[in-house]
Amino acid sequence: MTDARTIAMLIALSAATFAVTSSGSAAAPFLQTIAHDLSTDLPTVAHLFALQSISWGSASLIMGALSDRLGRRAFLVGGIVLIGATRLGFAASPTYSAAAVWQLISGVGGGAFMSTVFAAVADQMPAGSRGRALSWIITGQSLSLVLGVPLITLLGTLGGWRGALAVHGTLTLMVAIAARLATPPDPARHLDVQHRRAPLARLAQPRLICVLGAGTTERACFASLAIYLPAYLQHTYGIGLAMLALALALVAVGNLIGNLFGGRIADRARSRPLVVATTCSLTAVFALPTLLWHPGLAASVALGFGFSFVNAAGRPSLVALLSEVPSELRGTLFGLSVTMNSMGWLLAGSVGAILLGSGGFGALGAFCTLLALLGAALAYASRAARPATHGA
Repeated sequence: MTDARTIAMLIALSAATFAVTSSGSAAAPFLQTIAHDLSTDLPTVAHLFALQSISWGSASLIMGALSDRLGRRAFLVGGIVLIGATRLGFAASPTYSAAAVWQLISGVGGGAFMSTVFAAVADQMPAGSRGRALSWIITGQSLSLVLGVPLITLLGTLGGWRGALAVHGTLTLMVAIAARLATPPDPARHLDVQHRRAPLARLAQPRLICVLGAGTTERACFASLAIYLPAYLQHTYGIGLAMLALALALVAVGNLIGNLFGGRIADRARSRPLVVATTCSLTAVFALPTLLWHPGLAASVALGFGFSFVNAAGRPSLVALLSEVPSELRGTLFGLSVTMNSMGWLLAGSVGAILLGSGGFGALGAFCTLLALLGAALAYASRAARPATHGA
């Protein structure tokens, strides 16, 4: 690939990641309105997020494994198209049942895309450049936190929730075309019978299990703060929605900047597991005070920024570690990673709610700290378990 073609691919796939990831939270600003229009209540509409998350996580492993056999590009582009089409379907839903069906199908599209996009980039890039290349994809995820919901909310002020989601679906379909044109054909695969029969067995290595475990605990830690930080700031400082939106945007900027630094660190570090262990440890340092201290709104936002920065700085190294397996196993491994990360989000939502009810935000902060420390221990254990030589 030429440099220009590489940049075009990374831009297109970063934009696709932004569009696909935004679909998970696109309806969040309109829950009350959706509940009214679909003749149901707020808690019932909230279940739509869980439906998408469950199908997303379930589909990821299957789609990733299939991409190892059938090629990445079809699943990658097909996932984007499915997300775009289901956003249009959701926007036109006359009933709650119809909306639920579209959410379930959209999860399949999200799982197909997210389980293959990292593997597709890793297939096209040399090992020494993968950290920076993969950070482009993570940047798309970060931008969805910073810009996705605010932009869709703005569209909602112009055309309501149906119009906003319809525009999002249309733009996603346009991004699918760009991704199809910019992504090169899949590299030739020559799989023997053993490789086709037992991909999961080949991945049952101590170092990979540790890396996957570190990724799951890291995502659960991040999700716990992402889900409950808005409530913490509102409860502690009594701020309105406009100020809350600004505060959360500043925290999300820390995620974006940390990812940009992390991509460069991932390609220069002599030990990526040590980078992940270090950033997880620093995340633990920030987690407890972010949800426990009350030093003032500006200081709390600064703590949230620091948490997001150090957490994101380790993500490119973690993803690059997963890319070090042979190409014919990457889709399966990344699919498994997405599935386990979805479990991390569900863990954060369920256990976090219990801890918040029983021990307040301090208990939630302690939970985040323990998760981050466990992630650091698992990442360090993967370093000890790494073989003397490993191929990409």
